[in-house]
Amino acid sequence: MAVITLKDVSKIYGEGSAQVTALHDVNFTADKGSVVLIVGPSGAGKSTFLTIAGALQRPTTGKVEIEDQDVTNISPRQADKLRLNKIGFVLQAYNLVPYLTVSQQFELVDKVKKENNMSHEDLEKLFKQLGIEKLVKKYPKELSGGQKQRVAIARALYANPQIILADEPTASLDSQKVEEVGKLFKDLAQQQDKAILIVTHDMRLAKYTNKVYEMVDGSLTEKK
Repeated sequence: MAVITLKDVSKIYGEGSAQVTALHDVNFTADKGSVVLIVGPSGAGKSTFLTIAGALQRPTTGKVEIEDQDVTNISPRQADKLRLNKIGFVLQAYNLVPYLTVSQQFELVDKVKKENNMSHEDLEKLFKQLGIEKLVKKYPKELSGGQKQRVAIARALYANPQIILADEPTASLDSQKVEEVGKLFKDLAQQQDKAILIVTHDMRLAKYTNKVYEMVDGSLTEKK
């Protein structure tokens, strides 16, 4: 079943001679239980695609549907609610709160989203899978880039979203951790019926995905 669909989506920035087309008539569907990789050079439109898929910005033309609901022109408040309950983000900047320990990052999620988060037992299991169980009392400034990345992945998964949008989630990880994260994403998709969209340069993740798309100059095509 399709959980997210983009239909003829274009995004244009600027006007006149300064106009830039970041996305050009993009059509895309991701089903529950699938991991989808979107690859392409820098400046190809991958990040724009991700922000539109996550209702962080609107397309210039076209339609975005989440679980068959048209979310293209929903209000900012509705978009906030959608992201809180159905979409998890793993961003390159990590977005960890600097004055909170690792465990407090998850307590903050509980305060913002009070229902349908992972159980304490499942969170502990996830910590062990990601190798961060001994970091719970540390602050972000005490963590390496790879450790921050894994904490950010865990925090996105903790809210139990139906859709996970990940921007270069393995950029700071060595090959062993890439394998572990790739397997984790695949298992989560299959076992918990989630759709996971990964924007990346890292083709090491390809073997864990159901589909691979390539984005070039704002156009998206499936790689066979």
